[in-house]
Amino acid sequence: MKRIIIPALIAVFAIGIGCTSKTDEYAMVTFAVGDVTRNDISVNIGDLLKENDIVKTDELSSCDIKIGDSMVRIKENSKLLISQLMRSQDLENTVLGLDVGKMLCKPKKLLKNEKFLVKTPTAVAGVRGTRFTVEADAKKTTRIKVYDGKVKVARRITSIEDQIENVMDEAPPLENNQKVVITEKEVQGIEKKIETMMKSKSAEESVEVAVVRIVQDVKNDVIVSKKEIKKFQVEDFKEEQQELIAVEEKPKEVIKKITRIVKKEKEKPVPEGQLLVTRYEVYFIKNGQVQWEGKVIEPPVKTEDKLYIASGDYVYCASLEGPVLWRKKITNNGELEISGEALVVHSQSGKKKLDLETGTEL
Repeated sequence: MKRIIIPALIAVFAIGIGCTSKTDEYAMVTFAVGDVTRNDISVNIGDLLKENDIVKTDELSSCDIKIGDSMVRIKENSKLLISQLMRSQDLENTVLGLDVGKMLCKPKKLLKNEKFLVKTPTAVAGVRGTRFTVEADAKKTTRIKVYDGKVKVARRITSIEDQIENVMDEAPPLENNQKVVITEKEVQGIEKKIETMMKSKSAEESVEVAVVRIVQDVKNDVIVSKKEIKKFQVEDFKEEQQELIAVEEKPKEVIKKITRIVKKEKEKPVPEGQLLVTRYEVYFIKNGQVQWEGKVIEPPVKTEDKLYIASGDYVYCASLEGPVLWRKKITNNGELEISGEALVVHSQSGKKKLDLETGTEL
């Protein structure tokens, strides 16, 4: 089907006159786990991002990005385009394009002349300071959930792309504990409707006038209606909500420690990797990257030369200097104790005993 591209009638959003400028100095990778690339090159903590950069995460990987005073986390198997970064003094204008994958978003509380948009292949979400998640799958289905605040959502229609924001003003907002699902089929139906309407415009009617009329005629199809907004049970997404709340810039002293170990691992790798335990988190660093991050649930157990810690998914044994001696994947509640020559782990299926030296289950 030949696509009809309708010219924009609305000027590009600007903050003031002559005072808006593009900048790539305030979007930065603040943390990364696993294989994360920017324009197909591995990222480092502290890397600056600019417009048109593409950030990709692999399996079991994630990337935290700070944009001005806003934070986003890109989850595994995702592809994100930094579509627009504009800042004038303290006013920010951000547009992110999630091609596929999942994002946790914590934009700052926006001022009147600011915007924070997330676009997927089939939807556009605009916020005013909130916590929400956006998912886009391989079939171009979009799922948006709001945990706090308000988000206005519209279907992303390519032929009226430049006017979507104006149409969104009339959309009912998604509020706390509400979600919406948008499919490619819905979007294709509206695209065909617009194409038919353009073909049937009268010869006397200019394209510009026809566009204004058509946008008004299809706006109710484009925006998400109240009946399409559904409630969800927070308990069903408790872990996701907790992770979303925790998305924030890490303390500088922690980043310094991580950066130092990552650099050391790149220069002189330790076969089993290294462990960094801070007051609240546990980081497993190997092959020059953070490969896993967990929470300190219970204080570590120490012997004269070793440290043992359980953090939800794994149990680690490391030397007091940091190098990992062994690790075991066991779902646990963080509680450990030493009994004779065994390490006792409190797991979901009961207590498990591991050999102190090798981690072998006894």
